[in-house]
Amino acid sequence: MNRFGRYLVTDIKNAIARYGISFLIMATVSLTSYLLVGFFTLIVGTGWYSLEMIPRSVILGITLVILTISAPAKIYGFITDKKEGSQFLMIPASSLEKTLSMIIVCCVVVPFTFFAVYLSLDQILCLIDGRCGDSLIIAIHNGQTVLSDVFQKASMESQNIIPDYSSFTSPWMYADDLAQGFLLFLLGALLFKSSKPAKTVGCLILLSILFSMIMTPIVTHGALEKFKEATANNMTPEELFNTFPFFSWSVKHAVLVDCISDTIVNIGLAIAIYFRVRKIKH
Repeated sequence: MNRFGRYLVTDIKNAIARYGISFLIMATVSLTSYLLVGFFTLIVGTGWYSLEMIPRSVILGITLVILTISAPAKIYGFITDKKEGSQFLMIPASSLEKTLSMIIVCCVVVPFTFFAVYLSLDQILCLIDGRCGDSLIIAIHNGQTVLSDVFQKASMESQNIIPDYSSFTSPWMYADDLAQGFLLFLLGALLFKSSKPAKTVGCLILLSILFSMIMTPIVTHGALEKFKEATANNMTPEELFNTFPFFSWSVKHAVLVDCISDTIVNIGLAIAIYFRVRKIKH
């Protein structure tokens, strides 16, 4: 455990050396955008423009996507290089320790630090300039409250035919999805020797197309048969809903299904990363 702790600290330091500047640029992009837009509008003579909540939210979303795609390749992409990768293989740590360290850095340290810096700067910015509107932290909280009320009301009015999806409004529900993104691009960084993010995106697109081509005819055929039967028998919406047992159960337990499916995929990705680290040779 002590050896793993020392290795993790060293790994974090190496990640800072490799990705620190890019990370700082992305973590402060909201402040940079605010200043650039403000000075530009001031120069053209329309007065200082304060970035409101919606454009700042869009900037956050775009930056988070770029962070997820670029961080794994920048931090660990060197492993497939013959010279630097050979040095990595000589480090006195097991493949399991190296894999765990990679996952902790990519799925915990990087996103947690990013959100801490980004949202803190956004909060300070909104305190200094009131014309920016609500900070992202307050906006997320308010949005969660409104959506929770909408889901609860819809569930009550439908007499629980529509389940209460208020749990989906919690930002923590999407932590495993974010981790999944980092794991996917980490695996891509270890598999490909060049153009790692681009090739990973390309593989994901091809897999999505292949999965759709296989599943769409199967699902569509079964659904059409059920709908024809429902139409012939003049079924009520509730009866129609219950003619799809697995689908009905999945909809009613969507939160559980989401957590289980994401956990299975993340474990599979982690295992694939472990075996890739173990099998790398130069």
